Amino acid sequence: MRIGRILAALLLACAAVVLAQGPRVDLIHLDSQPEISGSCPARLHFTGRIRSTGPMEVEYQWMRSDGSHTEHTLRFPRATTLPVATNWNLNTRYNGWMQLVILAPARMQTAKATFSVNCGR
Repeated sequence: MRIGRILAALLLACAAVVLAQGPRVDLIHLDSQPEISGSCPARLHFTGRIRSTGPMEVEYQWMRSDGSHTEHTLRFPRATTLPVATNWNLNTRYNGWMQLVILAPARMQTAKATFSVNCGR
């Protein structure tokens, strides 16, 4: 009986810790290959998704191999998964990558999605 009470107390303590933490991002995903359309310029379409455990705002950015980045805010009305997407137009041959980065509430990042475009000279 005593072990049962100890286990119940531990479960309640763990639940309290989880509830006290509040909502969080529990998934960040970037599809490994962009959709490439057009010949010149080539349009690269990157897609991914972010999942939250509850209502919150998430600040994220798209990081590119050419050094540029764009920042965005995503509002989660409840625990759900929301899609994210961005485009990159290129007029030249280029081997590069794109990465999805969560800036807040806690920094997280995906692996880089690499690509090769053979446009121009």
